[in-house]
Amino acid sequence: MSRLKKINLIDLIIILTVFLSAFGFYLARHSCAGVDKVITGRPNVRMDVLIVGLKTLDTNIFKVGEKTNLTIRNQPVEPALTIAQVKIWPRQVTFLAKDGKSPIAVDDVANAYAHDFLVSLDDLAEKTKDGYVISGNKLKIGNQVELESFKYRVQGVVVNISEINE
Repeated sequence: MSRLKKINLIDLIIILTVFLSAFGFYLARHSCAGVDKVITGRPNVRMDVLIVGLKTLDTNIFKVGEKTNLTIRNQPVEPALTIAQVKIWPRQVTFLAKDGKSPIAVDDVANAYAHDFLVSLDDLAEKTKDGYVISGNKLKIGNQVELESFKYRVQGVVVNISEINE
């Protein structure tokens, strides 16, 4: 004997409500719903990314004016960002001076090819009440980011964010 179960109207409404709630939660979680932020402006921002101890023979690896791909929390940012400034210095280590109280910094001769970079990137961002958003990703000081181009793929930390008044 085959029995066909009838779905009553109340069961159908409950199933539909659960499905639509799950779909709405998915959209809000992935910043597609627009309900989680109010955009107060679209300024140009400059973010400074600190890359510590990059071992390379090419100290001109980051060139001003070139584009670089940015990844925030494993989410790529589209389109690529423009490199605005690059500061570079050799990797240093800190020791105590002979007096035992004051620190001194000297170049790290054990890592002759290690350098620290401060790379400034420019992009158009959305400004919300709790910070800047680039391609659906909140941008905050301390974010771990990844820069990638033809010659490199390096990780760094956002150390400054500021609006550009041009």
